[in-house]
Amino acid sequence: MKIAVVLTVKNENRLLRNNLLYHDAIGVDRIFVYFDNTTDQGKESISDFEFVTINDSVSAKKYGHLHYLEKFTSQAREHHTARQCLNTFDAQQLCKKEGIDWLISLDADELICTHFIKPSNLKSFFKGIAKNVEVVNFNTLEVLQRRESYGNVFLEETLFKQNRKLKNGRPIYKKLFNPFTETSTKFSWWYGQHLGKGAIRIDREIIPHNVHRFKRKDGSKADTLNKGNILHYHAYDALDFIKKFTNFSDHPNTFLSGNKVESIKLLLRDIVNTSGMDVMELKEYFKENLLFTEAEVKDLKKEKTYFLFKKLPSPLTEIISVQKVFKSLILKK
Repeated sequence: MKIAVVLTVKNENRLLRNNLLYHDAIGVDRIFVYFDNTTDQGKESISDFEFVTINDSVSAKKYGHLHYLEKFTSQAREHHTARQCLNTFDAQQLCKKEGIDWLISLDADELICTHFIKPSNLKSFFKGIAKNVEVVNFNTLEVLQRRESYGNVFLEETLFKQNRKLKNGRPIYKKLFNPFTETSTKFSWWYGQHLGKGAIRIDREIIPHNVHRFKRKDGSKADTLNKGNILHYHAYDALDFIKKFTNFSDHPNTFLSGNKVESIKLLLRDIVNTSGMDVMELKEYFKENLLFTEAEVKDLKKEKTYFLFKKLPSPLTEIISVQKVFKSLILKK
């Protein structure tokens, strides 16, 4: 059983090395990292890893002859996610040459988690997958933004949002100040993607549908299993918030699918890039708008009364398995 991970990264130097160390520790054999117009020291930070293959994003011309990738090759210049899908397809071809069984497609701010308490074991996880399954979808859990600054957030943070809404269907809101209109508006407490990420069995005819889903080469639906989780460390502190939306500065107002990008993401993109705020002001903005206060965290941890007698569990969950992996890595140094 050989497992690989593919990542497309841009200016992820704070997270990248620790991401790769974590996945190596839980059973990944090979990691393919594609750098997409990066300007930081990301390449240099991982150049000593023998289990990593480093490339730049592949050219759309490389796969322009494949009609089933036309959605990505035709939009690769404009859409980062199109380049990400092409990089994933390219990594699939490398996996075939190296005899790899499974390929997981991730971002640098995402970790695979198959157990909340014990360190994940990907070899065991994939050995338990039925042979007919072509794709495994991992459900997203998002980190709770409760510090202005982290050193290694993978080691230091253990609280995650497990539901976008309460069990009774009611959404959970934060308030966001719009400096352009000088008004405040409610927005979801879940800031990043909720569609998850996937792993593909290499010996099947599977291709990306988008960055979250896969399909068969002929367009038909793959045999898919929903199991395990992706931990998404999205805008986890002030500097990551600034970096995230700086990277988003040239993102079009629509996704690869043609759907409109959520208004909250467009607003945060514009706040970081065109509001005129300097770094200190953006850090303060993060603190006042995106950070969860101690009082909010305490309230979120509580069970809620629903219809007088029924209790709704907390939308938060604690995950300590990742922390255990990093503590083990520190002891090995």
